[in-house]
Amino acid sequence: MRKIILLGLILMLIPTAVLSQQFTLDVETAYTDPYPVEPGQNFILSLQVTNEGSEMVDTVFIELDPQHPFTVLENPRKSFTDIGGGSKKIVEYDVFVDSSAVSTVYEIPVKVIYGALATSTQRVQLRVQGTPRFEILDVKSNEINPGDRESLNIQVQNVGTGTAKRMTATFSSSSEYITPIFSGGSVYINEFKVGEKKWIQFDILADQDSEYGVYTGTISLNYNDESGSSHADSYNVGVLVSGEPRFSIVKSEVDKSDDELEIEVINSGTAKAIAVKSELWLNGDLFNTDYTTQVKIDKKAVLKFDLPERATSGKLKLYYKGPDNKEYVQEEDVAWSPVRNSRILLYVILIGATAVLIWKKPWKKLKWFKKKK
Repeated sequence: MRKIILLGLILMLIPTAVLSQQFTLDVETAYTDPYPVEPGQNFILSLQVTNEGSEMVDTVFIELDPQHPFTVLENPRKSFTDIGGGSKKIVEYDVFVDSSAVSTVYEIPVKVIYGALATSTQRVQLRVQGTPRFEILDVKSNEINPGDRESLNIQVQNVGTGTAKRMTATFSSSSEYITPIFSGGSVYINEFKVGEKKWIQFDILADQDSEYGVYTGTISLNYNDESGSSHADSYNVGVLVSGEPRFSIVKSEVDKSDDELEIEVINSGTAKAIAVKSELWLNGDLFNTDYTTQVKIDKKAVLKFDLPERATSGKLKLYYKGPDNKEYVQEEDVAWSPVRNSRILLYVILIGATAVLIWKKPWKKLKWFKKKK
């Protein structure tokens, strides 16, 4: 009796197994375009439907049922007919993924309906991966003069759609006058998230011989995205070396041939001076003025004034601009050696010579000097 019951059960299960084998449809992701899917973008989701059974299926409905952050941009239900046993069909959907999506593998529900025989819900996998992208927002530094060691601060923001990992930021200069100081030219950042802003600080040195101007440098960013792929970006930045002019008096002397007072000055500052106006003041009054177009760093200039008759000291006032058009005023004491009046000395010599000649013996030979016999 038991054998008859067991045989009946087996016979009942055989049609079910055959039927299941005849109408098994599997759905999986065929591809996405682009791959991987990037947050905030439209993409094509292609599904592959495979008839794992042995019989023809007349009509099949595939309905995509995604949740946030995905949105189907067309009718989510599509259909096709006549998929034979072992054959495949491709169904494509136009889909949008929100910019808030994080980088991970998502599962999207898919309803499969074929005739009145079967309805199943399957899940297809979809990889979303953001791409880091960076912009330089600001460049700041303290005033940099020749010979200064200063910090160069760069504000960077991740404006992409993915987190950057194991980032190395490096500063390099295109000029020999601006150089990073040892490890101060490289900064390591373990993680840089989407939308995040960071200040990256580099230590740099301006050479003593550098002049006023903007020196170009390059910021290089090397990092990995969330999949481990490496990326490299570079950005040009400018480093302003300011400096300021400053004069020192080298010497002052009288040019007897031209009756001029010459004052030699040198630009001992860190920037060239332009539009230099020099004034010689005696006893609180303006005596004379001279002009010079420009004086470069470590260069000299000779300022010429009318020769004062009696004074041997005064004030030298200098008015000039730096290369950034900033105005400067400088006042220095100046003195020079007294000069004898050459005309008076000449008169004294002539009078003395005349007196000597008169009393010389040759003059006594004249007849009005002769004694009467």
